Amino acid sequence: MIDGRAPYTYCPHCRTELKEQLVFGRTRRVCSECGFVHFLDPKVGAGVLAERDGKVVLVRRAVVPALGSWCLPSGFVEYDEGPEQAAIREFLEETGLQVQLTGLLDVRQYRNDSRGPGIVILYRGQVIGGEPHPGDDASEVGLFGPDKLPEDIAFATHRRALVLWQREVRRDD
Repeated sequence: MIDGRAPYTYCPHCRTELKEQLVFGRTRRVCSECGFVHFLDPKVGAGVLAERDGKVVLVRRAVVPALGSWCLPSGFVEYDEGPEQAAIREFLEETGLQVQLTGLLDVRQYRNDSRGPGIVILYRGQVIGGEPHPGDDASEVGLFGPDKLPEDIAFATHRRALVLWQREVRRDD
């Protein structure tokens, strides 16, 4: 076991048993036949803190982890898309709303997810169309002003992003 996670036992390319060895400054599983190195990479997620009429769009989670809590529309980046595409796709899937990204809000790592560690890239955005309706892994879509946010925000990275948004909105008032 490396870094608390079970790595591959056999090479996914040639099926040779992998051996632990020091590679690139860390102990990793390596294939002696084809040279494959098993890197324990974090998952990459992307999400959007988007506003509509001065309110932020949040979704209530319909799945574990954090079932029933509120969060920013977000999800994992797929192998064939960039983080911006993933953020836009997840926003539409979870809210029924179209969003235009307006900038980068925050990039954070997390380690307290049962699915493994990850990096989340959060963008700022503006809703540009659609009608709110929950979809995908959301049970509800809500719009909240800076002083009316729900207390049960699912993830520390999302709570931090909402605090940054609140500070920005209050500074502009």
